[in-house]
Amino acid sequence: MVLPSIVTFLKIIGFIILSWILVHFFAAFGIFVAFGYPLWWFFYPKFTYCFVCRTKKEGQFCPLCRQIKTSEEGVYPKNFRSVFLNALLILAFSLLSLGIVFVEGRVFYDLGFPPTPKTVSFIIPSKGQYKLGEIFPMKIEITGITKPVNAVQADVTFDASRLEVVDISTDQSFANIFIQKELNNDVGFARLSGGLPNPGFFAEKGVFGTIFFKGKMAGLVEVSFLPSSLVLANDGRGSNVLKDLAKASYLILPEQISEEERDLQESMFLTQVLGAKSDKGEVQMKFFKEEEGLVLGAQNQPVLQAKKGVIFWHAILNFNEIIVRGILTLWGKILHLK
Repeated sequence: MVLPSIVTFLKIIGFIILSWILVHFFAAFGIFVAFGYPLWWFFYPKFTYCFVCRTKKEGQFCPLCRQIKTSEEGVYPKNFRSVFLNALLILAFSLLSLGIVFVEGRVFYDLGFPPTPKTVSFIIPSKGQYKLGEIFPMKIEITGITKPVNAVQADVTFDASRLEVVDISTDQSFANIFIQKELNNDVGFARLSGGLPNPGFFAEKGVFGTIFFKGKMAGLVEVSFLPSSLVLANDGRGSNVLKDLAKASYLILPEQISEEERDLQESMFLTQVLGAKSDKGEVQMKFFKEEEGLVLGAQNQPVLQAKKGVIFWHAILNFNEIIVRGILTLWGKILHLK
């Protein structure tokens, strides 16, 4: 009882594999085969199959050849009408296969194949030294943009015993919609989330925001981005294209800033942050509630989840996607499509 089940299973697997090969072969080359079929029949008629004759049994009628199938006659097309109709069958199957491959390509794209490459990095000043009580800026920039991006979430952690965040500025930011600005000096956490509508931001690099820190205790302190940081591509799937996370080390000197320096920096800080305006003279900082969901990928506690799956099946899907993409690219070039 077990053996027939195994044989049936193998037959099904074989049928699926053969169908996959035929569909993709005819999607790529079927149209050429359809146009070359009459020419092949003209030179080698005995070596040309009539596809309907091939499925008929001895003594049955072939509607394409309009003859009874006999072992003496064989299964080749008996007249030009049969050749023409067989070529039409090949052409129809080829167009159907091409449609299947196109739909397959769209499905794979929606499932994330091929994945948008991770090329974007945060860049921040790698080091610096400041006095106790001194307010200093840390610009948040992104670089390595190969596809337009339309949403960014920068999560930063720091030693709360040595540093505190005074504020986050969005002056000169490429983003114009912001959904969250969170400061927590008790645990040492800062977040800025925002973006911009379609078509997104596309440049060699761009400033997303500026965090203003103030030194609280002398010593070396590290500021780094958390894995929950995101840079989402404007690719219709919200792919996270963030490649790596930056970090910086700052030395807080034991020297305290003077009263004059404190007054000067406070006046400059109020001008730069609280009175920040865009080039058009409008206040640029604009925050929305998270539940409004105006920026792609906005969420309260983002967690980057690795895609789960068996490596074997992932390799098969990647291979299939390469075949599909190759076929669609071939016909795109033939038809001069972008």
